[in-house]
Amino acid sequence: MFPFIRPTMPEPNQWLPYLRPAYAVRRYSNFGPAHDELERRLTERLCPPGRIALLASSGTAAITAALIALDVRGKVLLPSFTFPATLQAVEMAGCDPVFCDVSAETWEAGCDEIRPWLDRGIHAIVGVRSFGLCRDFSLLSEECARRSIPLVLDSAAALGGRLPNGQLVGGQGTMEAFSLHATKVFGIGEGGVVFAEPSQAARLRQAINFGLNGETVSRGFNGKLSEFAAAVGLAVLDRFDLFLQVRRRRAARYGELLQQYPDFRCPRDPGDPPWQTFPVRLPEGFDAGEFVRKARDAGLELRRYYRPALNPNPVAQALARQMVCWPVYSDMTCEEIESILAITRELLAG
Repeated sequence: MFPFIRPTMPEPNQWLPYLRPAYAVRRYSNFGPAHDELERRLTERLCPPGRIALLASSGTAAITAALIALDVRGKVLLPSFTFPATLQAVEMAGCDPVFCDVSAETWEAGCDEIRPWLDRGIHAIVGVRSFGLCRDFSLLSEECARRSIPLVLDSAAALGGRLPNGQLVGGQGTMEAFSLHATKVFGIGEGGVVFAEPSQAARLRQAINFGLNGETVSRGFNGKLSEFAAAVGLAVLDRFDLFLQVRRRRAARYGELLQQYPDFRCPRDPGDPPWQTFPVRLPEGFDAGEFVRKARDAGLELRRYYRPALNPNPVAQALARQMVCWPVYSDMTCEEIESILAITRELLAG
């Protein structure tokens, strides 16, 4: 009845008009007119001051391109509690992954978790905004800057979110990378985007264009976004503010219900995320697998993330056992969220 993922994609008649310039010049990839227009509009609408948007073929490609553009080699630190794409992006960039644990309170790797590693030959850090939560990473950014260690933030599900001070997400670390996968709030099918300083743009474009730069070739790969995906993105941008409003209201209702169950931990001080999903940490000893099965039998699909942990760090392993996510849709009606809450109440009562 209520699947975990229900993408809200624009109809063809909404995005086909954005392809007309591409057909007029017969350019369907390699930085065509729809691609450039989407970068421009994302920069205007969603980039913090001092950053511009640069598109890639996926969120994984966006992280990989950032590491290559920064000429990162050797050991790259990342948290154990994250989606496998974070690790795969590090490996695609030709770097050596090293894992740290995360905080039991924030579910992320902050200064306390990362600082002990900074003198161990780490050449870069890929931090993660778990579940698209929008906490302030400024302290970690400053720590890395003091040591001249690049910090790339994997903010895959956070596009459109705001930090606790109200600033748009995307301006922290050396670069921030986002996913535009169909499961994300800004979903276009497949795609990604990096928010970076304008001075970094040429190197990022070179990285996703086979490393080509005139007559020279450096590290790179084919990570370009097609005109067709960019056209879908332009149509999504037309409705994106409405998607955010709906999701934030529905997430607030989950929070109101689960406050009645203090052993069930909702995200702590999350800023103002776009809420791709609503993550909850179940009590220790609670059978998360059985809970998910009973929810499915009642017509509600829940998912367990990020499972398994990428490395046997204790907090990450505990979170992988206990974390369950509830669905949030961009077109979720008031009646639907109330039905889901009713199912959840029955499950918790049992």
